[in-house]
Amino acid sequence: MKRALICNQAPFLPSFGAGRARRAMLVVSVAAASIMTGMPVFAASPAGPSDDTTALSEVVVTANKLNSTVVLETPASIQAISGQDLQKQGVAGFMDIAAQIPGLSVQDLGPGDRKYVIRGINSTGDSTTGVYYDEAVISGSNANDGGGLQSDIRLYDLDHIEVLRGPQGTLYGASSESGTIRFITKKPNLTAVGGYLTGELSDTNHASGNYNINGALNLPIISDKVALRVVGWRVDDSGYIDQIRVGAASADPQGLVKGVNWDKVLGGRAILRIQPFDDLTIDASYTRQSDRWGGSSRYTPAGVTAFAIEGAPVIQGCDLCNTDNSRSPGQDELSVYSLTVNYKMRYGTVTATTNQYNRDFQYNIDQTPILASVGVPLPGEAYETISRKLNSSEIRYASAFDFPVNFVVGGYRQYETADLDIALLATNGQGVAVGAFSPLASEDALFHPGVGTTFFGRTDDRTNTDYAGFGEVTWSVTPQLKLTAGLRYFTEKLEGVQQTTHPFAAGPVLPPISDFSQSDSKVTSKFNASYAFNDDLLVYASAAQGFRAGGLNAQVAVITAVPIPPSFAPDSLWDYEGGIKGRLFDHLLEYQVDAYWIDWKNIQVQQVAPPSAHYTGNAGNAVAKGVEFEFTARPIEHLRVDFSGSFQDAHLTTGATAAQLAIDPTLGQAGEKLADVAPFQYALGLNYTAPIAADWTGTLAADITYRGKANTYFEGTPFNIELNAYTVANLRAQVSTGPWTGTLFVRNVGDERAQVSAINSAQDPHALLTVRPRTVGVSFTRTF
Repeated sequence: MKRALICNQAPFLPSFGAGRARRAMLVVSVAAASIMTGMPVFAASPAGPSDDTTALSEVVVTANKLNSTVVLETPASIQAISGQDLQKQGVAGFMDIAAQIPGLSVQDLGPGDRKYVIRGINSTGDSTTGVYYDEAVISGSNANDGGGLQSDIRLYDLDHIEVLRGPQGTLYGASSESGTIRFITKKPNLTAVGGYLTGELSDTNHASGNYNINGALNLPIISDKVALRVVGWRVDDSGYIDQIRVGAASADPQGLVKGVNWDKVLGGRAILRIQPFDDLTIDASYTRQSDRWGGSSRYTPAGVTAFAIEGAPVIQGCDLCNTDNSRSPGQDELSVYSLTVNYKMRYGTVTATTNQYNRDFQYNIDQTPILASVGVPLPGEAYETISRKLNSSEIRYASAFDFPVNFVVGGYRQYETADLDIALLATNGQGVAVGAFSPLASEDALFHPGVGTTFFGRTDDRTNTDYAGFGEVTWSVTPQLKLTAGLRYFTEKLEGVQQTTHPFAAGPVLPPISDFSQSDSKVTSKFNASYAFNDDLLVYASAAQGFRAGGLNAQVAVITAVPIPPSFAPDSLWDYEGGIKGRLFDHLLEYQVDAYWIDWKNIQVQQVAPPSAHYTGNAGNAVAKGVEFEFTARPIEHLRVDFSGSFQDAHLTTGATAAQLAIDPTLGQAGEKLADVAPFQYALGLNYTAPIAADWTGTLAADITYRGKANTYFEGTPFNIELNAYTVANLRAQVSTGPWTGTLFVRNVGDERAQVSAINSAQDPHALLTVRPRTVGVSFTRTF
């Protein structure tokens, strides 16, 4: 009936005037979206857009490394989130906004152990999404073990975030097989003193109080020549997961530890900008962050029986309760050093940058269940330390010619060391290690229970050297038509040394094993065509190749009936997409819509060699296809509406054979969907900002994120857990006067147990991870 009424009204729209008609159409659209999502519609008299919100098109991006463009003039699927929006929303880390990004999902196993997945391109091995902190590569690495994926540098005082969907192999290399995320920091102002200070207090259901303080200070040292910008943050979040049987296998169990997953973060950044003359800019920066947490964020849900421990009662899962036997504290220490020089010449810009990313990640996990599975009725915890040092350097030239052809060309070098140290230690009645690691047989925990400290130990040290040359050429055939083509040549060499430092069951200590030295090389390409009908309508089509390097498999302390391959090969894909973006109704509506088809070959997957040794191999092909959209509307004065989302389908086209499944049931079959890919997800944001008194401005804001059902493994595998669909809502009320802003917020209004990730295997029994429970708080910001 409502649809008929709207249709009957349409012929009379011109009588309202063109401007009113367009706004009426926008109000109807917003109302329809609100009805679908259960959100109220704000009513006000029609008027033009206000200046109190930032439009999508106003964010300037530099993703093409050739020139600066606004989002709606960039012929690619790109989302930009301004630093102003991040600060208004009270965003601390990337997980606070991840659900707002179309086509993105996150495998979240706790602090420092996350994996970003764009367009469903998800499998074992290194991340398929490249992550950059300004010019520094900080992409996650999972080349050796289950922990230590993407670090989470807090997002304070950023200029903006760029999310590039689709392969970025020509400009950003092998780590960007399915997309790239760039965190662009705010640079020093050479002329003005300024900054801000924010303090936040909140309380979380099933936990306790939290606090957050962050701020920035900009100091010109020599006016117009030298300036320093310093940023600092401290985040203290209480834990909401309770461990209910710590030490249950021991003679003196402690039993309950409340709020075990508390998280404390301390960090800071300093950027020095030197501009001796207008055409030369030198930026030197240093970022350091320390993140420590008390235990696992996983919980065993109600209705699930926890793994059995000999001599202990049967334990059932419950809301936000962890059933591990041992404590699992952890820490993530990282630092980023960067030096970037930009020199503008008459016909282009030369950029030279060198960056050092250091990370020491300690990842601990209860190993009592896997010990029990091999007949050892003793508690134990794996203490894993991964130390990465990654140096990336690049020099490039971006032309700025007056004629139709321009280009960017450059060279790149990356050198990385990754050292893994694993110690499986015996734990006591408090769920902590009884002592330090020992290589001695006399300290073996299996043969000397209650006295020995160590079940097992090994090290794995690897080096990775990359070189690349790249270039992209853009030809403006006409003022409207542009063609772009790009190439990148990439070569990589992998080497490593592995050693068992304490054999299981006190076996003999063997000499180190040098890994098979593996070299890979690849040429990736990209083609793009775009046509701008006018300033408000752009269409584009592209074909781009993505590539992920191969790697080495662990060889020490592995007992198998068949040999494990020493290495695995690269995988690659082609992404074909088309998109349209622009503005309508006198810029009251901005939009981006794209569709893509991805053909993924020789996928890196986890495999099993009998009886139970896991390694990485190559098997199968897949297709991923979908539609992504973003809309920003200002239907009435003071109101901004953001609506974005994606439809996705990613599944295997070639899977395991019956014989392979008989050996390894975790492999997928043709037709099965890839893990962590929801068929539909969306984010809806409403922001109403208006004057409320002479010098006062008020804001009412709400955002809703929805994610459909997804699998954690291939659907037919015995360990798969289907994650339920969920909807999470946040509310915010804000007042500002002069330099002061006060905010009252409620995050996760419905106290939703959103199933963001899960894990289930012989080593890690059935467990879920969720968003933070309902959190109510206030914050105050003072700018100067």
